[in-house]
Amino acid sequence: MSTPTPLKFVDRQLRDGVAYLTLNRPEAMNALSPDVREDLRTALLDVNEDDEVRCVVLSGAGGNFCAGGDVKRMGKRTPARGAVRLALGRELVELFRGVRVPTIAAVRGHAVGAGFGLAMGADMILAESGARFQCGFIKRGLAPDSSVSYLLAQQLGTRRAMFYAMTGEVIDASTAVDLGIAAREYAAEQFEERTHQFAQRLAEGPTAALFATRKAVHAAADLTFAQSWEFESFAAAVTSTTLDHKNAVEAFKAKTTIRFQGE
Repeated sequence: MSTPTPLKFVDRQLRDGVAYLTLNRPEAMNALSPDVREDLRTALLDVNEDDEVRCVVLSGAGGNFCAGGDVKRMGKRTPARGAVRLALGRELVELFRGVRVPTIAAVRGHAVGAGFGLAMGADMILAESGARFQCGFIKRGLAPDSSVSYLLAQQLGTRRAMFYAMTGEVIDASTAVDLGIAAREYAAEQFEERTHQFAQRLAEGPTAALFATRKAVHAAADLTFAQSWEFESFAAAVTSTTLDHKNAVEAFKAKTTIRFQGE
């Protein structure tokens, strides 16, 4: 990874093409204070400019992913300051969702409120067996923010999303997998190793094709069938010109294993 901007609340590590970003405010369950938000924003912008990075994994220090908004700061905001905070929360989810390489939220412990939204902004969620997801806004007398209502409804449909948003009921790891919120559930003792294996698998993939695939899937919810077909056709045409595609065809013909270069 190129020389990054020094950060206090987000730890960064590059391993085998995977950038690991770790929210580092464990004493507050990695709640999204303004400083945490700004550091995460900086980290996401940095990895997006680093050609060595081919996958991003976001996690939290201290056994929890993210408790969402900082409750200790709540109840004191003016409407104007509240609007700014909500805009920053939306920006974080959009930045994470818009990273040019595959993204994974590696969730241990609690992912609550805006932390839940941040996790759902990833391409995939990997859940440790003790992970707990919660659309907890209603417990604080708040409506959802950080795109949680949109992402939850997109994933679960209106009725189920309404249930979890209006009750604040906790979703355990197994249920998250059953609902399609999480892609995999791993035991605690295997979580780090299995997460790295999963991330490395994506990092070793064809970068341009993965980018186009992610864009197509994200866009599908807001497109008609015909529009989606056009988007796919354009993406397929572009990726057919990449070196990774050409090498994959040659490897298939030669019956050898392909090693994608990300070009």
